[in-house]
Amino acid sequence: MHRLQVTLVLVTLLAGTAMADSKDTDSARWYRYYNEKNQPTITDRITEDHISHGYDALDRGMQMLRHVPPQRILTADERAAAKAARAAEAQRKEDDKQLVRLYARPIDAEQNRDRQIDSIQLQIDFTLSALARLREIRTKEAQRAAALERTGRPVPKPLRESIANYDKQIQQLQSEIRIRKGEQEKVQQTFAPIIQRLIELTGIPATQSPEAKEPASKQGMTPLTDGRN
Repeated sequence: MHRLQVTLVLVTLLAGTAMADSKDTDSARWYRYYNEKNQPTITDRITEDHISHGYDALDRGMQMLRHVPPQRILTADERAAAKAARAAEAQRKEDDKQLVRLYARPIDAEQNRDRQIDSIQLQIDFTLSALARLREIRTKEAQRAAALERTGRPVPKPLRESIANYDKQIQQLQSEIRIRKGEQEKVQQTFAPIIQRLIELTGIPATQSPEAKEPASKQGMTPLTDGRN
């Protein structure tokens, strides 16, 4: 009861000091809610009690501007999730700005992707050329060894070691080619969402389908073998 009297006194004082001010009738200055005992509480800011009970927005003359219905207070986990979602959305918008600064159109990203894929392909082509030379040399050495065996003569240790060394080099080059192919696939995968996002942001269609630019490794390249006869 004492709280109600104090609150009512506060209401009277507020009304007496602000009644004449009519210029701020469209601006909320006070917020009033009623608790479970129907007792009013007025403050100059919105608290969780206001939100959970519903509240009236009042002007300086204590006239109600609007009523806000009760709303459920978010739990700590819900507030954390909402904060994380807002942060993610803000980051997405910032990422979009950076993306459009980097690539004005989808074709710009496509061209950058193609340049990277072609650069890797040059490395693959160079390695394939070296691989072909090694295979040719290894074949000749193997033929020498086979000729000796057919005549019943032993294969010299240096020749056997040479063939084994060529086999090792061939395997290394094959491994390097597989790595380069993996890099090309990674470039494709990296640029796919970038190009798609640019299409969404700019409304400009891509000039190529996602499968249009494929590494040469997928365009009929001869499968790798171990180089042995």
